[in-house]
Amino acid sequence: MKQLVGLLVVIAVAVGLPAFAGEHKCTESTQACLDMMAETYSHRGWVGIELADDDETGVMTVTKVVADSPAQRAGFKIGDELVALNGMRFGDAAEQQQMKEMYAQEMVPGNKVTYTVERSGHDRNLDVTLAKVPEQVLAQWIGGHMLDHASIATAQK
Repeated sequence: MKQLVGLLVVIAVAVGLPAFAGEHKCTESTQACLDMMAETYSHRGWVGIELADDDETGVMTVTKVVADSPAQRAGFKIGDELVALNGMRFGDAAEQQQMKEMYAQEMVPGNKVTYTVERSGHDRNLDVTLAKVPEQVLAQWIGGHMLDHASIATAQK
């Protein structure tokens, strides 16, 4: 299982968005990549959950709910399995393009979204008001991405 942090990574993996999902290297300079990431993330909504993504089943399970986050206020619990976002099921190939479009338009700070989670065998809807990505989380995401893609050649420049 992979440990995933926060909403952005969840959605990027779930709908196949390439930006910063950890599978693609930046082709820009280090500074341009940092600037692009900071700009992109500054306009994205944040939920405040960490997930384990099972590569075999595709199930995303909540492993942490950040204190005082939109996720905590919405009622997320450790062990919840993400099923859908605004009625679109994760992993449903027919809904992938629609989810990408919805993500780009609706996943911004201040907007409300509805996650469907499976808890104790039952689906439950959790309404979340997205927040701005906290600076410490933004620094963690960008730093992690840069470490994933660091190379000796880049470091020597």
